[in-house]
Amino acid sequence: MIGIYCPDVPPIPGGVSDHTLVLARSLSAFGVPPVVLALRGDPALFAPMTCVTGLKPTDIADAARAHGVSTVAIQYVPFLFARRGVSPALVLGIRRMARAGVGLAVIIHEPFVPFTRLPWLITGFPQRWQFGYLMRRASHVYTPVPQFADIARRYTGSGTTVAVAPVGATLPVSPVSREEARQSLGLDDGTVAIGIFSPAASGFAHDWIAAAVARLAPRTDVVWVRFGFGSDRALPGYPTGGNVRVLGEIDPATAGRVMRALDLAAAPYVDGLTLRRTGAMLALAHGVPTVSST
Repeated sequence: MIGIYCPDVPPIPGGVSDHTLVLARSLSAFGVPPVVLALRGDPALFAPMTCVTGLKPTDIADAARAHGVSTVAIQYVPFLFARRGVSPALVLGIRRMARAGVGLAVIIHEPFVPFTRLPWLITGFPQRWQFGYLMRRASHVYTPVPQFADIARRYTGSGTTVAVAPVGATLPVSPVSREEARQSLGLDDGTVAIGIFSPAASGFAHDWIAAAVARLAPRTDVVWVRFGFGSDRALPGYPTGGNVRVLGEIDPATAGRVMRALDLAAAPYVDGLTLRRTGAMLALAHGVPTVSST
């Protein structure tokens, strides 16, 4: 039996948290329902699958054995496990898994920080050691970013499977029509609706948005729709005024309906558009033309 470990699962917000729920449901639909292990979250959201919360990384091995799990896939972003991204508990937990005969797979959403900030010059080295420790002990490694797959291969052995696996959209595609969605936002046929979804996501390229806003300032037919995580925050250069809809954090069904209403989705990221960017994937899943960086 397969297990998935992520410190946070829904309703705790976060892209990796959402992905854990979607991945578990997808595996279940394929006839391989996993056991979900987590520190925080609501097990009822995973029913009828088994979900156990209150588990630290050091508890993974015992929980896996108790539920008949032979291999645990760990959702990996270093900052999920520690504030600075360096977690002795995670390393100890992997060691206990090996001693208990529990196999390890890793889903890489982010391997380690670049050496671009002073604090990261300090934490970057132990993060790389920690990442290498996981890679050397994993039998299977998956990541939505081809570049991360190349990085992983530097650390893994020849017998380790490393594959690119898209995250995709972690929110459902809305069943409502475009016309109904636009009416709910008060958008007429002559309006060009440009959406900015979850600008507080890590790595969102705010300067690209500011440049687009400045360039489109003379246009009177443009309405900006700010929605999702951090969309109600004051950000330099972001659109304000009468031609802006600020919706803030909204439930998944509403997010899909708003996405359906758009003419264009603005989704630039500092690392470019990759298959881990669930907001951009949600736009594409709705058939919305999407503008990003590289």
